[in-house]
Amino acid sequence: MVEIAGTLLVGALGLFVGAAIWIVSRAQVAKRPLFAGPACHACGERLPTVGWLPFQGFGGARRCLTCGVREKALRVWFELGVAAYFMLLAISHGWSSDLIPPLIFAVPLLVILLVDWWTRLIYTNVIGLGVILGLVFAAVEGPLALVNALMSAVGAAGVFGLLFVMAALIYRNIQVVPFGLGDVYLAAMIGAMVRYPAVVSALFLGVLLAGVILVVLLLSKRVSRQTPVPYGPFLCAGALLTLLMA
Repeated sequence: MVEIAGTLLVGALGLFVGAAIWIVSRAQVAKRPLFAGPACHACGERLPTVGWLPFQGFGGARRCLTCGVREKALRVWFELGVAAYFMLLAISHGWSSDLIPPLIFAVPLLVILLVDWWTRLIYTNVIGLGVILGLVFAAVEGPLALVNALMSAVGAAGVFGLLFVMAALIYRNIQVVPFGLGDVYLAAMIGAMVRYPAVVSALFLGVLLAGVILVVLLLSKRVSRQTPVPYGPFLCAGALLTLLMA
């Protein structure tokens, strides 16, 4: 009974965290201060402070008072998705201190997933925060865990750095290369978070997801070989799945 109540509590936390992640991600896309608060996606005007709450401020920030545009329903679905993911983490890791790192690591991963999907940009401030979080939790576990995190970060960055160079040589157009330097930094962040050997499965899952989705999009002719498609969201998804299975 206690575990069920704890899982539901973590799910409720996920709703609030999902709302905050959406607002921070939108602020980064608009190049506003990350914690400037909720703003209309159409005109950029500030929304009521209750907009920080889930379900678009429990109804209090669904419509912009300036332009009258309703906020996107996609945000609500994202909040529900984060809540469900948090509950799955609680089920997987149990109601213990082991649950804390994946809950915290999920936040920068989800911010990067949204921002990169919307803009094809990965910001180093979020990457830096994620790397620091990974190293801090590793240091708490002990010197061996810290060394593992450092080596995993360096190794992951090295592998994706090589892939970036190879892709640039193959595509001969830096604008459509599926791997960017941001993905190299992201791989390092994932390495610092999940460490070896989990980093191998995390990056493999990311590459596999990207490959499957891109093949589907190409076959359905929704994109062409020259269409720039963000790669970071798939790497983030692979890391989130790995955190769930660890």
